[in-house]
Amino acid sequence: MNTATLARNGMILTEHESEAVEPLAHLASKVTLEKGYTLRSFLDMVRRYPVLKTLSIYIPNLQDECSQLPDSGCRSDGLTHMELIKRVEMIGFPGDPRLNILCTLHGKYNDQEQELRLFQLSSLLDMPIKLGMLTHKVFGDSVSIMEFDTDYSLFEFIEGIAWEFGFQRFPEHCSIRG
Repeated sequence: MNTATLARNGMILTEHESEAVEPLAHLASKVTLEKGYTLRSFLDMVRRYPVLKTLSIYIPNLQDECSQLPDSGCRSDGLTHMELIKRVEMIGFPGDPRLNILCTLHGKYNDQEQELRLFQLSSLLDMPIKLGMLTHKVFGDSVSIMEFDTDYSLFEFIEGIAWEFGFQRFPEHCSIRG
């Protein structure tokens, strides 16, 4: 599997440490994050590679909202970082079982999870982002959750962040009513 490093300045770097010319060609690549990567870095990446904003309807609204924030200092004392988590859920038992695989962004204060919706975007823009574990939840049992090391593709990373902020900030896009 090819690897793409996401740099703090918004660049996508290939395995050869050169800048990716065609970002869509790297959507299946395994992602690593440069130390200090933030939500601002994510937005810089989307600005640098405009084609990436076509991957999610939530990205343009997130860009618009963040463009009105200060150029630095957008941090919260209530978080140490944000963490992308891949979650596999087996649900629907008894009945018709199904499997869901989701990538979501969570706030963390050390090891304690914090709901991001409780924080203003102005306190999240400069918080570090980390890649977390895969969690496996079977039939809604929150006691028997297993965790595994996992990889994230560039697409999963982009969609996980975009969906989380789209859902948190712009719930009208997520309405299950038509």
